[in-house]
Amino acid sequence: MQNTNDDYLKFILSLSITEDEKAELQNYAAKFNKEVQRIDFQIKRTLKDKSIIINLLNQTIEELQLRQKEIENTNKELQHQKQLVEEQSAQLSQQLQMLEKSYAELEQFSYIASHDLKSPLRTIASYAGLLKRRYTGQLDHDAIEFIDYIVKGASHMNEIIRDLLEYAGLSKEGNIEVVDFNEITQIVVQNLAAEIKESQAQIIIPELPTLQAHRTGIMQLLQNLMGNGIKFRGGQQPVIELSAQEQLRFWQFTVTDNGLGLDESFQQKAFLPFQRISHLDRPGTGMGLAICKKIAKLHKGDIWYKSEMGKGTSFHFTVSKLLNENQA
Repeated sequence: MQNTNDDYLKFILSLSITEDEKAELQNYAAKFNKEVQRIDFQIKRTLKDKSIIINLLNQTIEELQLRQKEIENTNKELQHQKQLVEEQSAQLSQQLQMLEKSYAELEQFSYIASHDLKSPLRTIASYAGLLKRRYTGQLDHDAIEFIDYIVKGASHMNEIIRDLLEYAGLSKEGNIEVVDFNEITQIVVQNLAAEIKESQAQIIIPELPTLQAHRTGIMQLLQNLMGNGIKFRGGQQPVIELSAQEQLRFWQFTVTDNGLGLDESFQQKAFLPFQRISHLDRPGTGMGLAICKKIAKLHKGDIWYKSEMGKGTSFHFTVSKLLNENQA
């Protein structure tokens, strides 16, 4: 560009014009040269910026293509996982149906087997008692003791069958009705009158609600819990207290005693059928709490306990306020 400018100056100086005209032409030439330089710079800058932008666009396109591939791979993986979840859900649903069917069949079998066992068991107990009464003077001590074992064993087996029939007889098809819990507890206290009188137990019952519930089920549940409080008492006078607290979607009931207590580490095992986890010297079949658990489940609730060994136990169970939905 400098050479071109020098050529302009030489050309202007060679012209046959006045010095003022030459100066004016030189001024125009300088402005023109400056403008040319500016335009040349802008062109170079534009070309450079264009190159930068093209490179950036190319990089962006490559990144977008890479992201698109990642998204496609992620979608494929999600579709695969969704398919696995759907398959597992279908299998779980099928297994649940099979489990419910097996459970229903097991309940039916338990009911039939227990019912059929009652008659021969009564026969064994009756003939063992008859044998003892008729031949008491002719049998030695060991024979009498053996007969007593038979009678006690038959009696205990009868209790097991009775509890098993109660357990198997509880179902989701039970009648739901409006139940006054005050009336229910009065009946329970009457049913436990002999035990209460013998132990001099103190029963504390506040005002209780009226709810939709399985009448006989609630009666069984309360009688089992309150009866346990008397059965598993310590040396002091038994104190059984019932309370109720309203929650958002359910009522929570609590039966508290001051008895021997129950190890909280057996929280799950305690509610399984035929489980006796402590105080094995006391009478019982190990079905009481299992029956309570099933009754709580029938009421769309649950049951658990808090206890301190030697200081008593608090059993808590819930009854849903929505029990009549889909069942009424």
